[in-house]
Amino acid sequence: MTVSTRRSLRPEEGWLTLGLVLLLPLVVASALDDPAWVNGRPALTDGLAWCAVLAVAVAFVGAKSGWGRWTTHLVGAVFAALLIPIIAGWAEAPGSSIGEAFRITASGSVQAYLDLAWRGRQFTSQEVHYILVLGILVWATSQFTAYSVFGHRRPLGGVIVTGLVLLANMALTDKDELPYLVLFAAASLLLLIEMHVFEERSTWIRRQIGDPGAISGLYLRGGAVFIVLAVVGSLALTQRAASAPLATAWRGFTPQLVEWGETLSRLFPSGPNVRSGGSVVFGSSARIVDRWFSDDGVAFTATVPAAQVPIYWRAATYDAFVLSGWQQTDVTTVPVAAGTPLLSGTAEDPSPDLTTPVKVSVTPDTFVDRSLLSPGTPVAVNTATDVLLTGDAGWFEGVDLPSSGVPYTVEARVLRLSDQDVISANRLRAASRDYPQEILDRYTQVPPDAIGPEAAKLLNTILNQARTDNPYDLAVAFELYLRNNANFTYTTDVRDVDCSSPSAVECFASSRRGYCLHYASTMAILLRAALPDNPIPTRLVQGFLPGTRIGNVETVTNRDAHAWVEVYFPGYGWIPFDPTGGGVGLPSVIQTGPPVPSATPGSGASGGVLPVITPRPPNLPEDNGTGGGQASTSLTADRTTYIVITVLLALLVGGLALAAWLRGPRGEVSPDAAWGTLSRIAARLGFAPRPTQTVYEYAASLGELVPVARPDLEIVADAKVETDYAKLRLGGDRLREVRDATRRLRVSMLRLALRRGRRRRRR
Repeated sequence: MTVSTRRSLRPEEGWLTLGLVLLLPLVVASALDDPAWVNGRPALTDGLAWCAVLAVAVAFVGAKSGWGRWTTHLVGAVFAALLIPIIAGWAEAPGSSIGEAFRITASGSVQAYLDLAWRGRQFTSQEVHYILVLGILVWATSQFTAYSVFGHRRPLGGVIVTGLVLLANMALTDKDELPYLVLFAAASLLLLIEMHVFEERSTWIRRQIGDPGAISGLYLRGGAVFIVLAVVGSLALTQRAASAPLATAWRGFTPQLVEWGETLSRLFPSGPNVRSGGSVVFGSSARIVDRWFSDDGVAFTATVPAAQVPIYWRAATYDAFVLSGWQQTDVTTVPVAAGTPLLSGTAEDPSPDLTTPVKVSVTPDTFVDRSLLSPGTPVAVNTATDVLLTGDAGWFEGVDLPSSGVPYTVEARVLRLSDQDVISANRLRAASRDYPQEILDRYTQVPPDAIGPEAAKLLNTILNQARTDNPYDLAVAFELYLRNNANFTYTTDVRDVDCSSPSAVECFASSRRGYCLHYASTMAILLRAALPDNPIPTRLVQGFLPGTRIGNVETVTNRDAHAWVEVYFPGYGWIPFDPTGGGVGLPSVIQTGPPVPSATPGSGASGGVLPVITPRPPNLPEDNGTGGGQASTSLTADRTTYIVITVLLALLVGGLALAAWLRGPRGEVSPDAAWGTLSRIAARLGFAPRPTQTVYEYAASLGELVPVARPDLEIVADAKVETDYAKLRLGGDRLREVRDATRRLRVSMLRLALRRGRRRRRR
């Protein structure tokens, strides 16, 4: 290969520029290659680097082949639509064929959409759509960055877009990404210097100023020294900084971040290191993921009565099981003034005969959620709150504080479970089984697919051992069986469990491994299904286990976050049970008490014959995700939201296609017609030509307002002058050039709308 041939293959901007352009999206791809984004499975995001490389290649080839901006991006979009699904499919099923990989991605994405939009599920068990979304993000960022350098010769836009993606990822994960930021900053600065040198070198060559190579080397050496000093200085400041000047600015914004995080958690995976606004968050839904994440940081401290027995800290309750989690449905928010009774007139207003008053002061530390923490049932708070209720009778779902991180005092009432004259095992055994209809509609539903073959087998095993149809004895039997370490293994990491069922209960029954949400969900759903003729109302509760108490100060850590079960007994209310084993949960301690005559069973009570539970046949139609009964308006609202989003996206795509078609022109365009089109667009946006302006003066003034359109303005202006004043007849190539410039100007001139307001203000 000759020297001239080697030079012809070299990019005009230089190999260093190409390498830096490729490095920037690779840094972003590496930062996004985080198990947090794909449910803790790091292998799924390994293909993101290929997305970056291929996108840069498409943009580079398009720019060097003389394609326009829109042509290059359209070709890149076509390649992305073909290649990214294949890369995602290979990540999900390594070794599959190209067609099979594409089918896996398409099928998984469609199922995820159907789960969230049509089946009414709060969560989806699909994962391939996460890879698809991340791949599209990396591809789009990489392609835009590469074309901004090689097509527009304006690297700053690409650096800004890529940097924003990197910073957004850093804001959403606790993974240490400082090395990525340092590498990105160094590469970005070097790229900007290199492109500046390239532009200056072109000027020096044209004007024959000195030796361009020597001056370029001087610039690059000086820039490299500056970059090294800047990076080293920044790292030194990072290591030695002793203040957080922006902490105050962000502190007031934390509750809003938490709320956004709770909303988006339904749509995105929840793997390791994902921030949720704080260490622990209790929202309107409780998702059962493959790993329970927590730490030893202090969540909050509380001042409690010295004689108070260890207490569970209650935050939120959930009524609807949605296969891979729980949610609150039909929630009504009731504002309550400071010191006013929270639950007066509701079904859960605690009875003074069954409870003991407790007053505690809570000081949040790393717990930044707005959920009120209370021992037992809260009855009053020293600040204004929003009480969350469900159903016509007003069943408790939670209490939201006006802001997070602020100390508060709560008055609560705790069940007298240790007083056998008030609440005892015999009293609960004798409790009525005539449940209110609203209780049955809301707290006994079992969704389709919740109980598969293994869960049904587990249910029958416990029922055969219990040999009773009494709700209290069944609740105790379920609690004891699940807590037994010989039957189940407590672990916070079940990423290695391969379960095809969408139900967390079926997965737990099959693997016999999990954490508190697995234990509590399994007990709640199986207890609901234990007596089909007279189901037992149960619900899931989230909060904290008792902390470490010194004197009357109790310290609760993030690791104490917990989930348990409450079972409803008419006349006594919701009684807590904790089935979590592994030495984590605390067993219910209820005294036996003296014998009590049994209440008359309701008409729907079981006659004592234990049922044999079989899983629901897979061919039965699915309901709205709540398992039948009363429909969930929140799920309906979610489904409507997804449908609206889908329609809007379809309209957006259709509008873009229509705009591309109407952009035109597609035939031959004369210079007069091109100039007339340009003048009309500018005039409609408030920038009509002045009578004294020449063609070149008007084009130059528009070019100052819209620099990106300057080359196209020069093409149209030159053609206008040559045909009107020089009386030249332009050939086919020039006319095509004018037509293409006019097509681009119809879009770029729209930027004048942003300049119009500034122009008026200057006047």
